[in-house]
Amino acid sequence: MLTKSQLESLAQVAREYHEALSAEAIAYLVARGISKEAAEYAQLGQITGDYAPHSSYAGWLSIPYIVVGEGVVGFKFRRLGEGNLKYGAPANQKSHLYNVRDLEEESDVLVVCEGEFDTLIVSQILKVPAIGCPGVASWKQHFAKMVMGYSKVLIVGDNDDKADGSNPGQDFARRVAQEVPNSQIVQLPPGMDITDCYLTEGPDKLRERLGL
Repeated sequence: MLTKSQLESLAQVAREYHEALSAEAIAYLVARGISKEAAEYAQLGQITGDYAPHSSYAGWLSIPYIVVGEGVVGFKFRRLGEGNLKYGAPANQKSHLYNVRDLEEESDVLVVCEGEFDTLIVSQILKVPAIGCPGVASWKQHFAKMVMGYSKVLIVGDNDDKADGSNPGQDFARRVAQEVPNSQIVQLPPGMDITDCYLTEGPDKLRERLGL
């Protein structure tokens, strides 16, 4: 568990990154369907390189993981430019669900997404409570207890068939569905995730695809 001093430090870092968002970063977020309001809600930022544990990711987008009652407890990083490695995170960081603040919202329906930006689109654009987990390897058994009590839990993984025949997004969806009561897997069109559907088809069609 993080100390009060560590939490204060992470909160300050997140604020500094958010204030450092460049025009390039903002344009990238808008192109991915993330509005200015959604970026502010999520405190999305850009790594300056001043904080030593994150210095190797300077220039990347920062995606803080914010927990109710604690604040920022960790980060995920997204490269803006081209490169083999698209995502990163601090070494030895504990796994958390993304956007758990939405678990405080009164709702019969919850959407479990695979990516952080997908989560923000459902939560802040569609205005439906949503949490995120970046892949099957990040899902922990105790997470299921956090999402109990909903009449319907929609699980949406990326539908991306790999050359070797695997589909990690669907593996993620099946794993979560096995452990979460009242869950239902939503299958998106081949090669698409929530962000793709939103950008190509719009919010109304996305709602329809999710069964909302």
